[in-house]
Amino acid sequence: MLRTSRRSMNRTHILSILFLCLAHFIKLNAQEQRFKGALIAGFNLSQIDGDLLNGFHQPGLHAGLRANAILSERWEWGIELLFNQQGARRILNSNPASIYESIRLNMVEAPVMIHFTDWKFQVGAGISYSRVISSRFVDVTGADITDTQNINTNLFNLVAGATFNFTDKWGLNLRWTRMINNLRQDRADGLFIGRTVSIRAIRTF
Repeated sequence: MLRTSRRSMNRTHILSILFLCLAHFIKLNAQEQRFKGALIAGFNLSQIDGDLLNGFHQPGLHAGLRANAILSERWEWGIELLFNQQGARRILNSNPASIYESIRLNMVEAPVMIHFTDWKFQVGAGISYSRVISSRFVDVTGADITDTQNINTNLFNLVAGATFNFTDKWGLNLRWTRMINNLRQDRADGLFIGRTVSIRAIRTF
């Protein structure tokens, strides 16, 4: 129990340091015209292909920071640092063959993306790295079976999204993410590929 508590504290400290570093970077560079920063907040709807629980039924939190470098009037590239909750959840018409009631993944994600802007719309695509900082697997009986699940804690994702900017400061973003590598450590256990749709408010400064 003490070892688990120490691991959780270490993860929290690392996450806090990363957020503070990116916030400091944004504050320093947002004063220059070459860079701009943003706050991001929203929610996820996610599923995992391979767990037999179809549909984007697992909600989760989505929040973080963004720093973009301005390449030209229309092109930018940027990096984000996000806290993401993903997974899967059983509903009434889920496949009864699935052993899972719910899957919850708490993750830190760092997407690197290229963005193109035209009028009030911005579209972007890229790749991201995710680190699973904690997880919880519950079976159909309600038992916690997390300890029996061997998962990859280092994941890579394809990312694409579009933003409608209501003003120079506020935008609404719709983002799609798909894992590239298997969530399961052992391919013999099956292929688990997470997919997520995120709805996010973006406040640029």
